[in-house]
Amino acid sequence: MSNKISNKTLAGIFGVLAFIFLFLFVWNGDKNERSFRNELVTIDTASVTEIVIMPKAKQHGEVKLFKDDENWRVKLDEESSAPVADDKIAGLLTQLTSIKPQRLAARGKDKFTDFQVDSTGTRVKVYEDGDETLDIILGRFNFQQQPQQQGMPNFGRQQPKMSTYVRLGSDTDIYEVDGFLETYFNQAPNAFRNGSIVKSDYQKWNELTFSYPADTSFQLIKMNDEWFANDEKTDSAKTVNFLRQLANIRNNGFIDDVDTENLGASDYKLTIKTEDGEVIDINAYFKQGKYIIHSSQNSEAYFDGNNAKLGEKIFVGMSKVMPDK
Repeated sequence: MSNKISNKTLAGIFGVLAFIFLFLFVWNGDKNERSFRNELVTIDTASVTEIVIMPKAKQHGEVKLFKDDENWRVKLDEESSAPVADDKIAGLLTQLTSIKPQRLAARGKDKFTDFQVDSTGTRVKVYEDGDETLDIILGRFNFQQQPQQQGMPNFGRQQPKMSTYVRLGSDTDIYEVDGFLETYFNQAPNAFRNGSIVKSDYQKWNELTFSYPADTSFQLIKMNDEWFANDEKTDSAKTVNFLRQLANIRNNGFIDDVDTENLGASDYKLTIKTEDGEVIDINAYFKQGKYIIHSSQNSEAYFDGNNAKLGEKIFVGMSKVMPDK
């Protein structure tokens, strides 16, 4: 009898242990598996009206991008804002919607510092029609050189894997996602501004007038698909190279304290006319102790002509397009 009781007791203990095992390793394992997020970002890009970034580049102060009617702007200070190019916003939204968890890197608040998904990370919040629909923290960047696969031909170094650790603001799980997200979001306000000076198809240009002091002015005119400068045929390769660069020139050297009412007449001027009737004016001013450049295509912005030799790239001499002597 005692042996039977002993066996029953052992069987009962075994049953309890088996239940505990199933609970911990099967049911709880399934629970953990289910808690792994397949998606971190679910936003309707067409409904986004505001993006707020708290980047390291600004000591985690706010960089606010907001939609004003159909146009995007970036807040510069309490009283002023500036236009943002549409492609900048499109790029940010593309990066956000492409965030996909590759693996669960860690769990728990004690891991936040290791992966820089605490206050040291770059925080991004997205609003749709005034409602917050995303709060994500972009943490440490991970760079890993891919090993050469055995048996595969070596065509040079393998492309490295670049990834970022991220965390949703309301979650304690840390995920690894593809890409170097800091490149896009860890930026000061000026990085998001519309830095375009000229954006046009140079193949549709038919006349450029460079108005300079004294007798240094000249005109570039296209006739029968050939360019002439003051009636002299230009070097076709040099001309096309110059026009191609000018057609997409941009800069980030913004000047925000220009006294526009007292600028007066420009010192240099370039007027571009197209076959479609469009006229683009670029003016340069040596005023107020600054070299100021302004384009009619980006009327709210004023640029530093000395930044990256911007003025030299626009206001060239006639020799720029003429054959070498």
